[in-house]
Amino acid sequence: MAFLLARRKEDLMTLPADFDLTFEASFTKLKLKELIVKSPDYVEDDVKKMLDGILEERTKGEEKAEKEKMRREEKEEKMRREEKEEKIRREEKEERMQKEEREYELEKLRIQAQRIANIPNSAENVQTLNKPIHETFHKFNMQEDISLNLTLFERHAEITFLPKKDWVQKLIGLIPIEIAHLIAREPADKCNDYDHVKDLLLQRFKLSPEKFRQLFLFHQKDDEKTWQDFQHELQTYFDGWTLGLKVNTYDQLRELIIADQMKEKAPYDLREHFLDEWSTINSPIELAKKFEDYEDVRRTIKPKQFKSFAKGSSNNHKYFRGQEHFHLGNNGNEKKYFQSKRTVYDKRIKQLTCSYCKGSGHYAVDCTKRRKDSKNK
Repeated sequence: MAFLLARRKEDLMTLPADFDLTFEASFTKLKLKELIVKSPDYVEDDVKKMLDGILEERTKGEEKAEKEKMRREEKEEKMRREEKEEKIRREEKEERMQKEEREYELEKLRIQAQRIANIPNSAENVQTLNKPIHETFHKFNMQEDISLNLTLFERHAEITFLPKKDWVQKLIGLIPIEIAHLIAREPADKCNDYDHVKDLLLQRFKLSPEKFRQLFLFHQKDDEKTWQDFQHELQTYFDGWTLGLKVNTYDQLRELIIADQMKEKAPYDLREHFLDEWSTINSPIELAKKFEDYEDVRRTIKPKQFKSFAKGSSNNHKYFRGQEHFHLGNNGNEKKYFQSKRTVYDKRIKQLTCSYCKGSGHYAVDCTKRRKDSKNK
């Protein structure tokens, strides 16, 4: 019985409950021991096994809690590390932008000083004026959102005092040739209007939320880029997808992800039926209702189509069966009809002739004269 005192108090408090005994939380280990030993159901071996089971269960629970704690700490550490890296990246970007701003300000002051000094060499001024745009404007990427590049171009053009009437001409030199051709196809009065060209490019090349979703799901890491670059690209695509759909809360994000999974599992006929509104349905409740309505309609239409098809098949079967009888000569009406339409030539060619009496209309096996002669013999 001394083994009871070697166990923890919380383990001993479990036994009275199993033996249906009344105890209080203030009981000491000695009182709990006496209470357990005096129980009519007390068997030492059984109690040892029960305590071993309680100990094993408690140990597993503690190990699970410890693992959960370590996993939570690792997750928090990872989040802190990512936040720190993001902060460093953001600070580096801000520092780079501030450096560019300072360079633009210095360039602006220099240009203003040149204007005040009234330097006559205008060609040199134009070359100096245009230089910062070429050096700082990033090349257009067909897979990126063009609005950021256009905003950067406008800011550079304003800082360098580039006249707005020359913005389109300068922009054409910074974009791929196929996009320049798109601008050139516009009417003459609009192809030099920057506001019109900007609206055209935004409408044509601004990525939709659905395009951002596809990029987020199917984007692959480039061997020449780091994993941090890949993480930043995925984050950009995910933000473009969710922010484009105005997903600002956890509930909206949950509905978006559930709806996306439902779309992934939907059969081809559902996708084809809702193709026009496929990318705009982002509510799982609305999506489920549309799917249910579509399948209900199909269940009511399909049996009718099957019955009509079966009826048609049955008629076709009867038709071909009639044709079969027709060709075999088993259909009485058709047989009479064709017998009545036989020509004289057919009758002459197919006339029956008896080889015994030389009579017509029967064969020798049916000849009555032959039978009579046979009886007389």
